[in-house]
Amino acid sequence: MNVGFQIRRFTTFFFRSLFWSLNLLLALYTLLSYWLLYSLPSQHWSAGMVMISIPIVWLFNLVCLVLWLFTRPWRSWLSGVVLLIGVVLFGQRTFVWNSPRNTPGGGTSVKVFSYNVQSFGLDNDWARVHSSPKVRRIVNYALRYDAPVKCFQEFHTSTANPDYDVVRRFRQAGYSYSALLHPELASVTDGSVGVAIFSIYPIIHSGREVFSRGNGLVWANIKVGQDTIRVINVHLQSMGIRVGKVFKQDKLTGVRHETRGVLSALRYGFIERREQVKRVERHIRESEFPVIITGDHNDTPYSVVYEEMRRVLPNSFEDAGRGFGFTYNRLPGYIRIDHQFHDPKLPPLNFETINYVSYSDHYPIAGTYLIGGARKKK
Repeated sequence: MNVGFQIRRFTTFFFRSLFWSLNLLLALYTLLSYWLLYSLPSQHWSAGMVMISIPIVWLFNLVCLVLWLFTRPWRSWLSGVVLLIGVVLFGQRTFVWNSPRNTPGGGTSVKVFSYNVQSFGLDNDWARVHSSPKVRRIVNYALRYDAPVKCFQEFHTSTANPDYDVVRRFRQAGYSYSALLHPELASVTDGSVGVAIFSIYPIIHSGREVFSRGNGLVWANIKVGQDTIRVINVHLQSMGIRVGKVFKQDKLTGVRHETRGVLSALRYGFIERREQVKRVERHIRESEFPVIITGDHNDTPYSVVYEEMRRVLPNSFEDAGRGFGFTYNRLPGYIRIDHQFHDPKLPPLNFETINYVSYSDHYPIAGTYLIGGARKKK
């Protein structure tokens, strides 16, 4: 047996042992993330970092499973079991395939449309003054989409151009009732209204709570026939993920700077959203009517915010959606951060992520709910 063969055998053994050790650490880390998300023993921002990494560690575990299948098949069980546990615990919030349901007799179906419109592009001074085809397309889409209740985040309006006077145009289109986070900005040349609800049905009462300049919630008690529901539209603190800026850096110092910026923004976002979701829960508890929550939560299904909301109300995507439901139209892309949650008295008949509409950095979502069916059956 020559020296070269011995060296190769030792090298193979070393790297295989190292890979197995890393696989063990990966499995322990994955199980830790499961425990944190399932039991929420801590809501510290560092725990939030671990939770949102679940899809990434799933990918790493899948790579380990495949590699071991081709080298040491018996070792593939570790990542296989870890992945199976993840599917059992969190599979429903990751991928579902529900069929749309028909409206049963005695009830009314109401579609709630939600869209982060990225200011319609009107936060740009040039766009507000000049006629921009891009702005007109997204405004017209928001106006023409067929839904009696429409909720927006990063809503912007401007009286500088009749085409961009979006609040006025919604009212002319039949949405006579509205609730706005910053109603005082609804008729100015640069109106960053923020969060908005428009309804064809009467709004009998409404309220708002500002978290920060652009973030907050608006709620509206909406009369649908003989029934009343409360719709709460939220826009929580941004995730701060700007992965594209990291990849655009030519030098290592630039990559480090942008990476630190992303991590700092993530930390700040975790802390802020943790407090903001408590305010959302208070509005749910105070409502005398069944509630639908919609909006840009800026958190994935593997987060404190999502788990907290899920313990209060069922998630509409999980109950009536299809596929993965990714809602973010920028890098990293494969995440779902726009959500709807519903009272069990308002079962979803259908839920759609409209991922072919790419005017904004978010995709629109729409849930259709049965209103009053249970009451009228009595």
